[in-house]
Amino acid sequence: MSIRVNITEWDAVVDELRQFGSSGDVTTDDGWVRLDFGSAYVELSREGWISTGMPLHEFEQDGLTELTVDHGGGSLTVEAADTSYTFRRPGG
Repeated sequence: MSIRVNITEWDAVVDELRQFGSSGDVTTDDGWVRLDFGSAYVELSREGWISTGMPLHEFEQDGLTELTVDHGGGSLTVEAADTSYTFRRPGG
């Protein structure tokens, strides 16, 4: 089941990302959250900036408006004005 969260609902964003990142290391501060999965990571700010990386590619985008988290499927999809990007959690 996928859960869609608007970036303006920051507490809900952090809660969903903590659950999504539970198989790795989750670090939070007042304005950002970072998930580390060994060689892959996701970092997201309250202002709508996201950066992801894993071997062979990286992604960075500003202007994020919402994200969709699929805990069971191991994916995180972010939406910005003209961009959609899906990060797949290593190991599912």
